Amino acid sequence: MAVTGSSTDANGDQLLVSLKTPYENVVEVTGFTDSITGESTSCYYNKDFRWGIDGVTYSDWVTLTDANLQALVLNPANKFWIQYRYTQVGDCILTFNSIALEIVTDGGIICKIPQIDCGGVDGCSGALNLAFDCCSGGWNPYDISRAGQMYTQLSAMASNLFGFCVDYYKTKADQRSRDVILKEYSLFDVIKEGEIKIMIPDNELPTRDINFNPLMMDFPVQFEIHIVKSAFEAVFGIGSKPQMRDYLYFKQFMNRMYEVDAIAEADDFMYTGSYWRVSLVTYQQRTNVGYENTTEGLAAEASTEALVSNVEDKFRVERENEFKDVRKPDEYNTIGSQANDYVRRALNKKMTISEENVYNQWTIISKYHYALGTLADKTVGVKYRYKSGWTDVDNRAFTFWFRPTYKKPIGKNVLITQISNNAGNPMITATGLPLGTDAIVAGDWISVRGTTSYNGIQLVKSVDAATNTITLDIPYIDSTITNTAKLNKEVSNTFINYDLDVPTFASSSVGFTYTTNWFIIKFNDTYYKYDLSKSSVSFLKGEWYAAVINLNNIAKQLSLFLYNTPELTGAINPDKTASLTNIYVNTQTVPGISIPNDLTWKLLGCQTDLTNIRIWSEPIEEELQELILCQYVVKDSHLALLLDNASPELMLPTVTNPR
Repeated sequence: MAVTGSSTDANGDQLLVSLKTPYENVVEVTGFTDSITGESTSCYYNKDFRWGIDGVTYSDWVTLTDANLQALVLNPANKFWIQYRYTQVGDCILTFNSIALEIVTDGGIICKIPQIDCGGVDGCSGALNLAFDCCSGGWNPYDISRAGQMYTQLSAMASNLFGFCVDYYKTKADQRSRDVILKEYSLFDVIKEGEIKIMIPDNELPTRDINFNPLMMDFPVQFEIHIVKSAFEAVFGIGSKPQMRDYLYFKQFMNRMYEVDAIAEADDFMYTGSYWRVSLVTYQQRTNVGYENTTEGLAAEASTEALVSNVEDKFRVERENEFKDVRKPDEYNTIGSQANDYVRRALNKKMTISEENVYNQWTIISKYHYALGTLADKTVGVKYRYKSGWTDVDNRAFTFWFRPTYKKPIGKNVLITQISNNAGNPMITATGLPLGTDAIVAGDWISVRGTTSYNGIQLVKSVDAATNTITLDIPYIDSTITNTAKLNKEVSNTFINYDLDVPTFASSSVGFTYTTNWFIIKFNDTYYKYDLSKSSVSFLKGEWYAAVINLNNIAKQLSLFLYNTPELTGAINPDKTASLTNIYVNTQTVPGISIPNDLTWKLLGCQTDLTNIRIWSEPIEEELQELILCQYVVKDSHLALLLDNASPELMLPTVTNPR
């Protein structure tokens, strides 16, 4: 198995194709075209893609088809990054040549051809083919007026045709700061911003090489430009000229700012002086340069602030994230008595926190876990101090480890005899409902089969044992059933909830539930159901599983990833297991989901053990999930909104007099 450049030669080889620069102004993607050499019916590539808006965070992988590309909801104000994954099926030599997207943008590019305008401040004086009399003395060989006019005109033409556009910020001295002793001004005001064209001698832009000095690295200090007088005066008025403290923004190619350091009038043709030689140095924000309190001055201030960033501000977020990653306050501050618990607001004393090491490749993943089965069903075990939701433009991820402890996960089969309409909900009539500990109650999940419209896992709204009827919490569609229509109860474990302090799953904004064959995610009033049995997956009692739930509101995706830890054959300690195995992946398309703030995140009693509960601010890429799930101490703490390793609180006596 080998990957050479853009070629593969064995089953399972993968190519990851990325962009160097993103697409921009994209409204819609209508399809794709790629070129592959060597494909046949027995040897080909499986193609997937994922996308994002910043080149860092991407959606989960989905199949690369025109339909999936057309389903993307894109904002033309955001950049469009995309990655492709090509996985070889079969043994042969395949070579990836190219791929192109068919996109729709929000507009086009209009090329503007400069025109020569004669008759203004550019030095043109009309018909130059006329002869003029000088001092009534006949022909004067020293009269160079027409030649000077021609030279001025040619300078203006060259500037208009070949000039380099920059944003120029004009300053003037504040007369109140005049110092007659030192013969200088100490304060300056920016009075106007305008776009002008400049000329660069020999078209040599300053080098990008970095200069080294004893204190720091820096860019080259100084270079020269030429500004034609007529071009400058056309923007800033007749008689205006560049001066120190003016500054320029090179928006084409360079994306840098420079300030004027010196000005000189050029010794050009016969001292005509058609342009200024301007020396530029790297721009610095100066406290003695302010902005005039006019409309133009305030506009210049706003545009300058948008272009310039302080070094401290630029690295502030990264620096704070680095501090948080090192200190890890959400983990290291959790140890203490209840009053000093920085993560948990309330902890049920009746719930057992068990000490048990969970390993992966001889690395401890968890030391403690919540035994939620020691509480009554849906009794609150933990309330967290973190009480935030999210908007429909925010992303979230949830990770946790869980172990089923149910004694009887599947109830007995019950024959369905009839389905009727009960106030807009389907009401099932059965031959006889189970009683005792197996009884079906409101809030349970039942598995239905043999119907036309209600097959699958369904939430029970109400039960009437006297009439052997069950009303489901879904809209009524029809009453068609087969002769073998049946239902059975699946023991459901609702372990994480986000709602009011009253622990009712039906009123919750977020809820996570699993049965032996299903995983159910609730956001607001919508249940997103994942049928594990279609992938031959079922949760077994006593086995540890890890889950990653990604909510990507940008890509409109909700993904569930499940992992388990198979025992390492021949291991001395069977608890020490091999690397994680991905047993289930499923991505659903969802609308933008927002969850309100100021509710309560909590753990509820159910037949499960639970540990390593985390809420993240960004989705977790599939390639990083195994690493994240195996971290007992989280590395990227700045991305974690909630961290709970199920550590027990310290039970130390209060000593009032330590002597």
